[in-house]
Amino acid sequence: MKRTRDMMNRGWKMLWAVALMILSLSAEAQEREQDLQFMPTDRTVVSVQPERAGAQISLPFFDDFASPTYASDLGPAELVRWVDASARRTTTIAIDPPTVGCATLDGLDAGGSPYFFQADATGWADTLTSAAIDLSAQLPDDGVHLVFQYQGGGLGNAPDENDSLIVEFLAPAGGDEGWSQVWSAAGAPMDTFALAFIPITELAHLQSGFQFRFRNHGTLAGHADLWHVDYVFLDDNIAPDSFNFFEVAFTAPQHTLLRTYHAMPWSHFLTNPTAFMADSSRTLHRNLSSLQADNVTAGFVVRDVETGATEVHENPFSTTVVNPFEPFEVPYYIQAGNSIIDPSGFVFDAPSNDSCAAFEVSFYENNIGILYQDRVGVPNNDSIVFTQEFSNYYAYDDGSAEKAYGLTSAGGKLALRYDIVTPDTLLGLLIHFTPYYDSMDDHNFFLRAWDDDSGMPGEELGNHYLFHYPEYFTDGHDMFAYYAYDEPLAVEGTVHVGMVQEAEFSLNLGLDKNTQFNASRLHYQLGLGADWVSSTIEGTVMVRPVFKSGDCDYWTGVSPVNSELTVAPWTLAPNPAQDLVHVMWADGAPEARTIGLYDGLGRLIRSTSAAAAERSAQISVADLPRGLYLVVVDRSDSRGSVAWQSAQRLILK
Repeated sequence: MKRTRDMMNRGWKMLWAVALMILSLSAEAQEREQDLQFMPTDRTVVSVQPERAGAQISLPFFDDFASPTYASDLGPAELVRWVDASARRTTTIAIDPPTVGCATLDGLDAGGSPYFFQADATGWADTLTSAAIDLSAQLPDDGVHLVFQYQGGGLGNAPDENDSLIVEFLAPAGGDEGWSQVWSAAGAPMDTFALAFIPITELAHLQSGFQFRFRNHGTLAGHADLWHVDYVFLDDNIAPDSFNFFEVAFTAPQHTLLRTYHAMPWSHFLTNPTAFMADSSRTLHRNLSSLQADNVTAGFVVRDVETGATEVHENPFSTTVVNPFEPFEVPYYIQAGNSIIDPSGFVFDAPSNDSCAAFEVSFYENNIGILYQDRVGVPNNDSIVFTQEFSNYYAYDDGSAEKAYGLTSAGGKLALRYDIVTPDTLLGLLIHFTPYYDSMDDHNFFLRAWDDDSGMPGEELGNHYLFHYPEYFTDGHDMFAYYAYDEPLAVEGTVHVGMVQEAEFSLNLGLDKNTQFNASRLHYQLGLGADWVSSTIEGTVMVRPVFKSGDCDYWTGVSPVNSELTVAPWTLAPNPAQDLVHVMWADGAPEARTIGLYDGLGRLIRSTSAAAAERSAQISVADLPRGLYLVVVDRSDSRGSVAWQSAQRLILK
């Protein structure tokens, strides 16, 4: 999005910032937790070709939303269960779901944007439509039922009493006009899942090409009025009074094997690996059956993403008695434990890499899934997977925003404490912002860092006067924007990182409700001269410090070919830039060149080339999010190999 900014010199900016900070505090100024109204998700509009969904599905139809079952996931064709899905798959918002993973319907479209960015807009919002199912061999008395579980709200905003979740069936002969409503539930806050049975007895539905769909009616203004749907099952010979599931399943995801962090720089971890590993971990499960489950065994597998090296750690004990319908926990010894019960003694290790590393961690249980022999192409819900990343940043949060956090004070400051285990250079912050009714992308803030004063923010580190603006993404959910400090900061020990805002508005940072680090590490100050106050909001604000260590992973795919090239033979102007960037060469540069613009995740955003006779090239950046980028110039030799490569950082503001 192109922004028009007033051009102001640094001195004027400083005066303006100071003036705003000394405004008297509003009586209502405070820290605030708000329901999340917008959670950016994959903006790819679902457009399914018939062959993408594969052939019709035969009974039974089943999905627990733990696998890539949307056609838009572009996973294996045999897994596709849904051909139209503006509802998105979530794992952290529902409360105590039947299994890990739900389909969540709200007021966001398939691209993650509000249907109408107006607070009072209501109507039909998300849709989740099944693939075609062959019911032509079924009769009205065959006991064909659609079975599913649902919950309103969970950890998110609950649907109001005037909102609803409905199910519609398709009579294939009727085409697009063949949809009819067969079930509905009125909105209400729910902290448990309810079980629904819908019989399919009409001959108009018992046909080849039958489909069903979920739809929600409620707000169109964002991530509110939430409904969660899980464990969708369609089969014959079902009697609701005697129906029973046969599965022991995972019910919650895992995100880390570390004691405190979800991510940290690899070189920092290597200073004392055993100290950073958690002593133990646990996974959450449930027996979904009315029968007792016995001898549930489990373990975890760790795979080095770079080398593929794999370690398997099976639990030395099993869960012997699990009562019907009961949730239960499975403990794991990770780094330390009881010597009688042999602990795994596992520590992350990547001998070939001293800069950055990543590990795929899978927890598993023994295979006792529902209708195991009949679930063709659908893996059992018997494992959960996450990636433990060691790059160039620290993270307390698990990467998911359930709500929004903000301060309502001119000059309000926010500081999140991190204990840095080895001296390093602080480069910037990764921050997740969430729009809440009104976009904040034209409001300003400054980055800040402080040393430590007995656990509280102390003296300010460095001088940072560059204006920054909240950035929102439409190409992935829970995305972080990167913001660079004016100048890198040498830090060690405990440091507090954050920002100062300019006016009485809530910037709405992401708030992870599944981790709890605000109480001990987040502080805020409501204007100049006010005291620092410990946060009382439960959760973790999604602010991550970025360091020089591990930088090899930050600019993915960009590496200098000629390490002796210390001075770039080209200039970049203007920098910072707003609309157009010029890449210019000195006289006597005869070779042809290729220019690439990379974002903070190392993705190629723009590319162009310059012929041997050209002394400049230009790149349009007006439509790009503001932040830090990398411009890479390379020259190929006569064989097409890169002869040299040079890079410079570019700031868009």
